[in-house]
Amino acid sequence: MQYLVIGRDHATEGPQRRKEQRAAHLEGAKKLKEEGKLLYAVAMIEEGQMKGSVMVMDFDTPAELEAWKAEEPYITGGVWDQIEITECAVAPIFG
Repeated sequence: MQYLVIGRDHATEGPQRRKEQRAAHLEGAKKLKEEGKLLYAVAMIEEGQMKGSVMVMDFDTPAELEAWKAEEPYITGGVWDQIEITECAVAPIFG
């Protein structure tokens, strides 16, 4: 099942929290990419600053998505204060 994840950074503490959690987030993202679980990812930029993230994930089960959410540093570290997750389907031309 593919999911679109949109995480918007905490309005005031986001930059500092992102800085603190970035290495762990990128390490996890690299592992997920190698496993075929992370299809695409981008940072949302506003006025030259990272303000959020967009990720397209591919998990075998909803439970696997929940396990990722429980471990994702940008969630557990409070970087994202708004998270939207919706099931999606990547167009075949990208896969």
